[in-house]
Amino acid sequence: MSTLLSFTRQSLGPVVTAFLGGYLFTWGFVALTVTSTVTLGWGFHTAEHTAFLLAFPVFLLVFFWLFLSRKTLLTHAVAYGGGVLMTAASVWLQSMLLAQGA
Repeated sequence: MSTLLSFTRQSLGPVVTAFLGGYLFTWGFVALTVTSTVTLGWGFHTAEHTAFLLAFPVFLLVFFWLFLSRKTLLTHAVAYGGGVLMTAASVWLQSMLLAQGA
C-alpha cells in the first residue's frame, strides 16, 4: 500500500499541479486578453476567438514549464500568482468598462 501511495505522490503530483497551474494561468490570460482587447475597441466575439486561439499554446507552454522545471516553488508561484493577478486585473478592467457604459 505504501508503494502505491509513494508512486501516486511522485508520479501524479507533478502532473496535477502542472495541470492546475496551467489552467489557472490560461484562465487569467484569456480573461485579460478578452477584456483588454474589448477596451481597445475590438468586438467581443473577435476578442474571444483570438484569446481562445492563443489559449491552447499558452496552456501547453505553461504546463510543460511547470512540469519540467526544477525550481518548483518559484515556477508554481509565478504561474498561480500570475493567473490570479491577471484574473483580478481583468475583473477590474471589466468593472471599469461597465461603469463607463461601453
